[in-house]
Amino acid sequence: ASHVARYLREWTEIAHTFDIATGYFEIGALLTLDSYWQKLDKIRILMGDEVSKRTQRAFEEGLAKLSQQLDTSIEDAKEADDFLSGVPAIVDAVKTGKIEARVYRKNKFHAKAYITHAKLAVIGSTALVGSSNFTFPGLYQNVELNIQIRREVEVLQEWYERHWNAAEDVSAAILKVIERHTREYSPFDVYLSLIHISEPTRLRRIS
Repeated sequence: ASHVARYLREWTEIAHTFDIATGYFEIGALLTLDSYWQKLDKIRILMGDEVSKRTQRAFEEGLAKLSQQLDTSIEDAKEADDFLSGVPAIVDAVKTGKIEARVYRKNKFHAKAYITHAKLAVIGSTALVGSSNFTFPGLYQNVELNIQIRREVEVLQEWYERHWNAAEDVSAAILKVIERHTREYSPFDVYLSLIHISEPTRLRRIS
């Protein structure tokens, strides 16, 4: 696993909450942390406006293209895929408020930060700040530069709360998209589409 993915997985063992700031978000990031993120009490995802305006159309177009390309071999892939069980868990978490998502629309938002709050006060909070978006490529594939900070976490947390409070809740909208497509397509199809079409370059290409 990459540094970011490993960092987040390790922190799920001792944390109660993740506060995530990301320019781009894809559900594939949560799917790859399946069985880890469920250990947390809360995940807040604060993202940029560009994603919210484009995600649904990108999702629709990308899913349509993907469904045309898939052949009979996908049946075998479904059986071997480890992430199928992850989609219902995400849906349930959004419904119960365990996962909340907001979009900051006032200015261009490209911040990337992972603030992890430990269960034990003696450990406190730590943050990873750098270039990694909360996407599958951001966690696993891209060349990223991130720095772990401890002393300035309070300042970062204040910044996060200020922008979170000024952002618009999009949890219900995300849930609606996921639920509609999980009814029409298998979770494997949704997983593939979210991994491939949520990348910034792909979003720009089909916008």
